[in-house]
Amino acid sequence: MAIKIQTEKPVIPIEIGELNFEFPVDDEAIKKFRDQIPKLKEELEKLAPENNEEDQELVKEALSKGYDVILGEGSFDKIYKVTPSLVYCMHYYSQLAEGLEDELKERGFSGSTQEKAQKYLQQNKKQPVKKKK
Repeated sequence: MAIKIQTEKPVIPIEIGELNFEFPVDDEAIKKFRDQIPKLKEELEKLAPENNEEDQELVKEALSKGYDVILGEGSFDKIYKVTPSLVYCMHYYSQLAEGLEDELKERGFSGSTQEKAQKYLQQNKKQPVKKKK
């Protein structure tokens, strides 16, 4: 008798307007996402896209890096072509990063080693032993 297990395509489909992308759910992509996205988020928070032309270029670069990590090379250009506003692209990016993190957690990829340790401790918590008198 054979054991048959159906495999799944390890991706998370992502739609931004009419554009379709996929985030690969593999160890390398998840590690890259979790390592780089917080740094990029911090970088973007320091920049204001409406200030001046130089800041706008820095915002474009940061967004491009972020979108490339999540959706693949050239994805920012496709999105910016449809929505030529850095403010909107930053909003999309924020929604994308948060939604992806939620989806990964829902699929069982917890966020950090600390979360895993806490979950493990809660599952294996022993009841206090009553002392005999």
